[in-house]
Amino acid sequence: MIHPFDTQGKTAVVATMHGKERVIIPALAPLGLAFLPRPPIDTDRFGTFTRDIRRAGSQQEALAAKARAGLAAAPEADYAVASEGAFGPHPAFPFIPAGFELVGLIERRSGAMIVGRYLSLDTNFRQMQAQSIDEVEAFAQAIGFPGHAIILMAGKDGPIIAKGVSDRKRLLSQASAAIAHEGSIWLEADMRAHHNPQRMASISLAAQDLLRALAARCPSCDYPGWTPQTKDGRPCRWCANPTCEAWIEVRQCGNCGHVAERCLDPDRRAEPGHCSICNP
Repeated sequence: MIHPFDTQGKTAVVATMHGKERVIIPALAPLGLAFLPRPPIDTDRFGTFTRDIRRAGSQQEALAAKARAGLAAAPEADYAVASEGAFGPHPAFPFIPAGFELVGLIERRSGAMIVGRYLSLDTNFRQMQAQSIDEVEAFAQAIGFPGHAIILMAGKDGPIIAKGVSDRKRLLSQASAAIAHEGSIWLEADMRAHHNPQRMASISLAAQDLLRALAARCPSCDYPGWTPQTKDGRPCRWCANPTCEAWIEVRQCGNCGHVAERCLDPDRRAEPGHCSICNP
């Protein structure tokens, strides 16, 4: 029987042009992979944060495309690792900015990919139109400049003036020139990993989640990714109707389809504040 995702002693590459191997390789050390030198690969072609190259498809599809490109660039590798980030409003609290990182491991033999995930509130994702140097200085301080770089653009939709700006003299010079000529300048935190330590830390945590997903094996076929999801519906303490609180843990194998469910803390009832009937 072939053991799926048997990584011990196999070879792998990290598909990146932004230095992500610095955090991915240490995080995945328990897999026993021998990482090959990073191949020359243009991952920007799958989309850029500055929108000069739009991402085609979903975040997961871009992740898979990067990973397949890694295998194509390194024919001797058994596996390829890639990551893809997305930034914007938190899915549950839209007034809070958040970052969502995916790190995937693709297996050449099967073409299958297992994915780790991390949703972070520790992000300096920020954009603004500045009309004065004081506003530029305030923005720089807010995102952690110069440890985190800034992107300068003529407007929200471009053109790009400069990426990766981490020198104060250069920042003020280019911003002053743009404001004098156009009246304003568009500023963005540079979210590329090699210019953003906060994002690099989130990628490391997503890689650690990938490690957990690879260790969680289906009891039926030994395929990885046997990780839980939850279903709402815990009965209300007052009226016993289903609420929006988690009630059932579900695991489903992505390979053989085996499903297992269990009730979470079955004797506990939800508070009425979570009930749409008692608290409409």
